[in-house]
Amino acid sequence: MRIAVIIDTWFPFIGGGQINAFEISKRIAEKNIIIDIITRNNGKDNLKLPKNLKVYKLGPKVAVDDPISKIVYIVRSFFFVYRRNYDLVHAHAFLPGITVRLLMITKKIPAVLTIHGTSIGTNLNNIFMRWLEKFILTQIRYSAQITVSQDFLNIKNINQKVIYIPNGVDVNRFDRIRIQKVKDPTIIFVGRLHPQKNLKTLLQAIELARKKIPDIRLLIVGEGPQREEIIKYVRDLYLNKTVKLLGIVSGLDLVRLYKSSHLFILPSIYEGQPLTLLEAWAAKLPVITTKTGDCQYLIKDGSNGYLINNPYNISEITNICKKALKNKNLTKLGQNGYNLVKENFSWEKSAQETLSLYENLAKPKN
Repeated sequence: MRIAVIIDTWFPFIGGGQINAFEISKRIAEKNIIIDIITRNNGKDNLKLPKNLKVYKLGPKVAVDDPISKIVYIVRSFFFVYRRNYDLVHAHAFLPGITVRLLMITKKIPAVLTIHGTSIGTNLNNIFMRWLEKFILTQIRYSAQITVSQDFLNIKNINQKVIYIPNGVDVNRFDRIRIQKVKDPTIIFVGRLHPQKNLKTLLQAIELARKKIPDIRLLIVGEGPQREEIIKYVRDLYLNKTVKLLGIVSGLDLVRLYKSSHLFILPSIYEGQPLTLLEAWAAKLPVITTKTGDCQYLIKDGSNGYLINNPYNISEITNICKKALKNKNLTKLGQNGYNLVKENFSWEKSAQETLSLYENLAKPKN
C-alpha cells in the first residue's frame, strides 16, 4: 500500500498536527507500508525517518504563516500527487482538505481528512476564514474523517464516516526522567503564542494570584506571532520576576520542565486534543484547562485536574490556580492523570487504528 500524507506545515515548526502526522506515519511505515509526506518547505529538520517513509518539501523555503505559500501549496501538492500512483491520500488540518478532495474526484482514490481542532463557534478568525474552515471541515465529502477530539463529532457535518482516533504519548520517555520539583509554586504553559491560547487573560489572572501567593511563578514555553505582545504585557503588569518566557523547549529538556513544575495550565479559547495535556499527565502533573475540545471529556474536575468554564473570566482562572496550589492532594491528581494516559493513549494504538482505516478504504494496486 502507498499513502500520500498532505500537510501544509512541517518541522522545524512543532505543533500537534505535525507531531501526530509524524508519529503515526512512522509507525505505519514500519509495517511495510510506503508513506510519502508532502508538505511546504519550512526549513531544515532533524527527523530520523524509518524505511518506507519519505518527506517531500515542495518549493523554496517559506515562513510558516505565509498565506500566499499555503495557497500555492494546494496547487503544488495536487499536481505532485496527481502524477504519481497512491492508494489513498490523507490530509491534515483543513486547507489540504481541498487538495485531497480534488484528488479523490480526479484520481478516483480514497481521501481522509484529520481534524486537529476547530475554531468553529469562535470569532478568532475573520468572516472569510471562518466560512472557509467550516466549509472544508463540514461541507466537503471525504471517504472518511478522523478527529482527535470528541467534540467534533457533535458538529453538523455531511460526512457520515467520522472516526475518533486520539493523539498518543510515550509515557516511558517521561518515566526515565527523575527530577526534583522547584522550590517556588510553579505553573507551566506549553504551546504556541497565539490569541487562541488566551495568554493575556492568563497573565492577568497570575497578576491577581500573586497578591495571595507572592512567590508564584509562570513558565511560558513556545513561540508564535504574539511573542512581542506578550513580552510587553508581562512588562506592563510588572510580572518580569514572576513570568519567564523560555521560547521553544523540546525533547528531554521539556520533560524536565514539566516534571519540575507543580501545575500545567492551558487557558485556550478552543482546542482539539492538546498533546501538551497528555504530556503533562505523562509527567504526573496536575492540569488546569478550559472546558473545550477533548479536555472537557478527559478531565474529571477535582480528580485529575481542574476545568475553567469561561476562558475570559480572569477571576475564575485566578481562583482555580490558587485552589490547586493549596490542594494538599495535588500529587494524587497528577497520578490519576498519569494512569489515564498510560492505559488509554499511545502512538502505537493510534497508528494501528489509522492503519485499519487505510486498509478498510483502500486496496493495494497490483
